[in-house]
Amino acid sequence: MNLAGFSELTHREQEVLRYIIQNFIVTASPVASKTLVDRYQLNISSATVRNAMNSLESKGLLDHTHTSSGRIPTEDGYRLYVNSLMQVSVLSREERMMLDSIQNLIAGDMDDAVQSAARILARLSNLLAVVIAPKLGQGIFRKLELVSISSSRILVVLTIESGIVKTFTVEVQSELNPDELDRVARFLNERLHGYKLKEISEKINEMLSGFDEQDPTGLIRVFVDSADTIFDDHQFRKFHFGGVEYMALQPEFNDLSNYKGIVELLENEDMIIHLFDDGKTEVNNEVQIRIGSENKIRQIEQCSVVSANYNVGGVRGTIGLVGPTRMNYSRMVALVEQLANRFSLTGNKPASG
Repeated sequence: MNLAGFSELTHREQEVLRYIIQNFIVTASPVASKTLVDRYQLNISSATVRNAMNSLESKGLLDHTHTSSGRIPTEDGYRLYVNSLMQVSVLSREERMMLDSIQNLIAGDMDDAVQSAARILARLSNLLAVVIAPKLGQGIFRKLELVSISSSRILVVLTIESGIVKTFTVEVQSELNPDELDRVARFLNERLHGYKLKEISEKINEMLSGFDEQDPTGLIRVFVDSADTIFDDHQFRKFHFGGVEYMALQPEFNDLSNYKGIVELLENEDMIIHLFDDGKTEVNNEVQIRIGSENKIRQIEQCSVVSANYNVGGVRGTIGLVGPTRMNYSRMVALVEQLANRFSLTGNKPASG
C-alpha cells in the first residue's frame, strides 16, 4: 500500500487498525471483531467492526489465517501504525532510573558502558538489544598515559577529546621505570595531539619523524610498528548484545528455524554492523524503525529493528533492538530514544583535565 493513503482511511478504520495491532502485540493471536468490541468497549456492533476489518484487509493492512476469522497486521499495517497512529510511551520512574545508571559508566571506560547498556536495554525490553560502540577512528586523540603492569607489559590508557577512554596493553623487551614511561608518553602526546585516530594509524611515521633519536627504550617503535592495531578504527568498532534468552520466549521463535536466524546474526559481526549502520557519516539521533523485509536480511525477515545513533563528542555509535514484528513499538521507541539521549548528553559534557 502507498502510505500516503493513510488520509483515505476513515476515522473508524484508523481506530480499528490501532486496536487490532495493540491487541495482537499482547496476545500474538488473530483478533476477532467481538474481541475488539468487548475489550475496548466500542459503542458499535461486531458487524460494523467486521466491515472496517474487511476494508483494511482489502487495502493490504490486515491479513487473516485459514484457521481463524480473526485478523493480523501486515507489514504495511505496522508501517502505517508506526508512522501515523502510534504514540510513544512514557517510561516509569524505575525504568528511567535504570537508564540513568549508564551515565556514570559512559564517563569511564566505553566498553563497560556499552556492555552494561546492552544488558539493561535487553532487560527492560525483553528483546535482543545491541549496542555498537562509538566509531573511535573518527575521534580526536587527546592524550595517553603509560603504566607498567609487569616487567614486559605496559598498560596504555588512551583518551580522545570527548572523554572516551580505551585501555589496552603492549609488550616490551625490558622493564621500564616511571620516568622513562613519562618521557615516552610526553613525546607521543606532543606529536599526536589533535589528530584523528584513523589519521594516526595511516601517518604515524610522518607524525613521529626522528623518534629513534629520542627512543632508547624501544617503546615508541612498538607504537609505530603496531599503529594499525592500536589506532585502527576496526580495532575499536565493537558491539555488545543481550537478551538472546528473551527472544527464545517469544511465540514467533518457537519455530527453531526463526531462532536459528537470530543466532546466525549474532555470530556475524559484519552483518550486525550492516543491520544498524546506514553508512552515513553524519550523526542523526532520530529513531529508525525497519519492519520485516525492510531489513533486507534473510535471517531476520520475521523481525523488526528499532535503532538510534548517539553522538559522543562527534563520534557516532548506535543502539538498537531486534524483536518480532509484533513488538510493542511505542515502548521500544521510548527505550531506544532515551538511552541514546543519555549516551549523547553524558558523552558531550566538557572533559576535565
